[in-house]
Amino acid sequence: MNSFMTESTVKKVNFDYILNEIKPITEYGLKAKLGAKPFLRGQEADLKTEFDKIRAFIELRQRRDIIDLLKHIKNILETIHRARSNQVLDEVELFEIKNFLISVDKMDKILRGISNTGIKLLQLTPLPQLYKKLDPACEKLNTFYIYDEYSQKLKEIRSEKRQIEKTISLLKKKIREEVEGRHNIRLNLKDEVTISKSQKDKADDLNREAYLRVSGENYLNIIYKIKNTDEIDKLEKKYEDLTHEENDEEYRIRQAISASIKEYSHILQKNTETIGEIDYLIARANFAQKTNSVEPEIIKDLQITIKGGRNLKLEKALKEKHVEYVPIDLNLNKNVVCITGANMGGKTVTLRMIGQIAAMASFGMFVPCQYASLCLFEHIFISAGDEQSIDKGLSTFGAEIVGLKEAIKSSGTRSLILIDELAGGTNPKEGYAITKAVVNYLKKKESITVLTTHYDNVANDPDILNLQVKGLKFPEEGGGIDENSIDQVQKYMDYRLIEVKYSGDIPKDALKIARIAGMDEEIIKDAENYI
Repeated sequence: MNSFMTESTVKKVNFDYILNEIKPITEYGLKAKLGAKPFLRGQEADLKTEFDKIRAFIELRQRRDIIDLLKHIKNILETIHRARSNQVLDEVELFEIKNFLISVDKMDKILRGISNTGIKLLQLTPLPQLYKKLDPACEKLNTFYIYDEYSQKLKEIRSEKRQIEKTISLLKKKIREEVEGRHNIRLNLKDEVTISKSQKDKADDLNREAYLRVSGENYLNIIYKIKNTDEIDKLEKKYEDLTHEENDEEYRIRQAISASIKEYSHILQKNTETIGEIDYLIARANFAQKTNSVEPEIIKDLQITIKGGRNLKLEKALKEKHVEYVPIDLNLNKNVVCITGANMGGKTVTLRMIGQIAAMASFGMFVPCQYASLCLFEHIFISAGDEQSIDKGLSTFGAEIVGLKEAIKSSGTRSLILIDELAGGTNPKEGYAITKAVVNYLKKKESITVLTTHYDNVANDPDILNLQVKGLKFPEEGGGIDENSIDQVQKYMDYRLIEVKYSGDIPKDALKIARIAGMDEEIIKDAENYI
């Protein structure tokens, strides 16, 4: 992302907030989100296809069904890697592969059933031939077991083990019944009986019983347990040997299944990637609906038109304070646009909103507007806020220039450059000169530059679009204003932008804001005299 937007730009246009709010369900979806690349100039058709996919998922009735499937999909990439490395998978891993194949099959049926055939959605590749190897009994259950059907040898081993278990059980039952009847005792489920040492005659009697042995003793009691006959010992030894044979046969079967998984591993991995893309598409569709965002129109001309644009992070913050967000309309149809107006007039917010909407569109997201039409860029850059770089020992102005130098390097390709109060912290004459020179340079480039400024005469050029914040509008001059409440600014500030022709200098609301903030009236009037 660094070549398209620096980390600083990502944060300043609140694109990191947008990414955090888009929440895929699976690890594959998260991987798709983290690996997403912007659509650049020349990829307008590809981006339109991406928007069509998002629109299809917004309109898909079975979207909830797909979401439910995604919630049950586990990460099998490590299992695929183990199979490729010729390792034998255990039953838990085979269970996860089987469930993955079931989910792929169900999801594929939903995707193929979408009626809008004009949209080419991502397709999965079901693997019934591999699934058959994981479910030879065709039970269609969300479990995995090494069935008897896997091999005749396994079937015979298990059959013989069951017969031995039955024979041992019958022999022990016969012995138990004889012992209980002969000594008038009741054995527990462990074939044990506890006798008090005070019952010396009973203990002597049981000591003489051929089918009993002492299995435990304390100072109060003696515990007797049925002991095996030679026949039972032989049967149990046979059972143990068969269990080893069964384990060997199950290992051979798991080895064969693992080899089959290796054979289809490229398709399995491709399906994980497709599921990740589907998950990420659905996450963007959900986010678009949640934020009332719309599909932007992508054009090739160097232009940005926004109607009712919103900065989502700021909108959420204001909503938490029960303050209404004022959407902004913009039509940026020239290479350089100057936005003027007083501090607290929302100019920086507007810059961030422009960057946020352009970035969202470039990354295949619907945008928070009533309508948007814009071109694709190869770079987005913003210089806003405190640009100090302590680690490099740079002042605010120095850091601004370093950042702007990189943006200017990219201005030869189509870029969106957003600059907030360039050189605002340096000598006003030099600051104006630098700002004017930067504007003159960038107006010749195939980029859109939007900058806010307090300097007069920056926009006195027919090649530059001058937008002005409408500013403070009171019901009547001074009427209804609490003179010591800065909160009144937000109440009466009109953040909308209007196009103005050059008229000499920039309107100033600073004295009005100072008066509302409670500045001493003597100072206000003295300042008015200087103006």
